[in-house]
Amino acid sequence: MNPNLMQRKSKTFVKGVMRTYGRHIKKMKTKPHKEELAIVPSPSNEPGLHEIEYDEAHENPISASEGRPHWKKLAWEDLAVGDFVKVLENESIPADILICATSEDENVAFVETKNLDGETNLKSRNAVPALTHLRTTKDCASSHNTFRVEAGRPDTNMYRINASVRAGGDVFPVDMHMVLLRGTVLKNTKWVIGVVLYTGEDTKIVMNSGGTPSKRSKVERQMNPQV
Repeated sequence: MNPNLMQRKSKTFVKGVMRTYGRHIKKMKTKPHKEELAIVPSPSNEPGLHEIEYDEAHENPISASEGRPHWKKLAWEDLAVGDFVKVLENESIPADILICATSEDENVAFVETKNLDGETNLKSRNAVPALTHLRTTKDCASSHNTFRVEAGRPDTNMYRINASVRAGGDVFPVDMHMVLLRGTVLKNTKWVIGVVLYTGEDTKIVMNSGGTPSKRSKVERQMNPQV
C-alpha cells in the first residue's frame, strides 16, 4: 500500500518546562528583546500523563496535578521566546536556542549542521558559563535562578549574534558557539537544556531561505508569451 503523500505533516515535539499555579493557569510569555525570561506554565487543559516527564525516573506522573515542575511535549509551533526547552539526542533543534546546560561533564554539545551549510562533520557548542547550573526542571523554575538575556534584532548572518546574559550583577557575552540554530540535529549528546532566543520567521534558517531561482534566460521568458 502506497503512503498518502498529500496528507498533513506530523508535528514534531520538544520538551518544555511546565508548571501550574493553583487553580487558574496562565501562560507567561516574554518579548523578543530585553525581557525577563519566564517558565511556560501548563495550558488550560490537563496534559496527558504520557506527555509528562520528570527528571527523576521514579516519579509518578499523577503528581503533575500538584503543580510540580516537569517537562511536557510541545509542538515546535507553540514555542515562544523565553521558554526553557530540553532537546534529546538525534532530535532536530526547533528554534534558535541559547545553551544553558548539557549532559556532558564540560557542558559541550555536538550538532550536525548539514541542513545549513551541507557539512556532515559535527560541530561543538558550549553552554553559557553563568547558566550551567540549570540542569533540572526545579532549577529552571526556581525564582532564585533568575537572569536576563539581552538580544538584538534577528540577523541573516549565520556566524554572528548580538546578545548577552545578565546574571548576578555580571554580564556574560554570547557568541555563536553558545547557540543551537534551528535545523541542526543534536548528536553524541544525551540532552541539552536551553532558552529560546528566536522562533518562526525570526530564526536564521528561515531568514536565509528564499524561493527557488529560475534558470530560464531572459530571451526565453520574452519569447514564451509570443510563441
